[in-house]
Amino acid sequence: MIAIIYIILLLTVLLPGAKIAGTGTLVEQPFSAIDSKEIQGFFALCILVHHVSLRVRFFDHYSGDMVFFEDIGTLLVGFFFLCSGYGLYVSFQNKEHYLDTFMKRRVVTVMVPFFICNYAYMFTALMLGHQFTTKELVASFFGFRLLNDHMWFAVEIMIIYLLFYITFRYVKKDVWRFLLIGCMLLVMCIISFLLGHDPTEDNLAYTWFRGEWWYNTTPLFFAGLLMGKFRTQLIRWVRKYYKVLFPVVVVAFIGFYKATMYMIQVKGGYWTETELDPAYGNKLCTLAVQVPMVAAFEVLVVLIMLKVRFQNVVLRFLGTISLEMILLENVFMLYFSEREIQLNVHVYCMIVIACTIGIATGINWIKQLILEKK
Repeated sequence: MIAIIYIILLLTVLLPGAKIAGTGTLVEQPFSAIDSKEIQGFFALCILVHHVSLRVRFFDHYSGDMVFFEDIGTLLVGFFFLCSGYGLYVSFQNKEHYLDTFMKRRVVTVMVPFFICNYAYMFTALMLGHQFTTKELVASFFGFRLLNDHMWFAVEIMIIYLLFYITFRYVKKDVWRFLLIGCMLLVMCIISFLLGHDPTEDNLAYTWFRGEWWYNTTPLFFAGLLMGKFRTQLIRWVRKYYKVLFPVVVVAFIGFYKATMYMIQVKGGYWTETELDPAYGNKLCTLAVQVPMVAAFEVLVVLIMLKVRFQNVVLRFLGTISLEMILLENVFMLYFSEREIQLNVHVYCMIVIACTIGIATGINWIKQLILEKK
């Protein structure tokens, strides 16, 4: 029942102002930057709910009424990678001298909130009495180790942006660009896959590329590049076969979702490794169904966006602070979890989300000031 209330609240953010295209038609300028940014804002809000649902599992008297949100994180993050790949290619193709300001527009835009949120988490953890070695503090100060495990996305997307910049700056033909960046992404995923998780669960600082979240949605960036390159042909094809394509994708998503849940919940997924056995076989089987699940979900979202335009002032606002929200939330989850404050589970969720959105707005404002001066 509580999960239904959360879903209704989320829909009250998403649905106002939504417009459905007429029968046999698609929305004008489908999958535009504005549309995708607003959906990213909504998905960022869903990620906040997802993160708190994982945290409150360990609260006393938690009845499991947010379990619906525990498994949606991978699906949501995949959309961010898809949009990044699509947006980069379309911007490169349509904007003259796009790469001349690329570092400022893309990399610095991520780097500024990354370090602000990183230092906010470090300060909060130290204030709460967490103990770190000098090596951990120095490495964490410069972002080479992550005290806040939500920061991985910013690190990975900055690395991918740099790979894109180098590839598209110095390689002149698309076929070689795609081949090169595809190989580099594959190498990243393989390295992360082989590294496994950090050695102990009580690690206070997280190592780059250790954990399945570093690679199980990365392929969606490459899919976004392909989608950007062939967008005209894809839209023409989707318009022709939409009525058949939509139910096929729904069935595919449900099938791969059930297979993924079986691998994770029954077979242990990515977490069957030991010091003596990295359990690569189990991880590979899980990845083999999880990546298609995520891909099917993103295709489903795109198909819905081609028929329905979701636009309102709240989505627009959330879209501007989506990255800051994702990076910052763990600060408040840490603070309100470890302070001796007796909070109802759902009061805790609302306070964490409200504080995250409020402070994320301030961090975004600081970021804009810094970028304007550069």
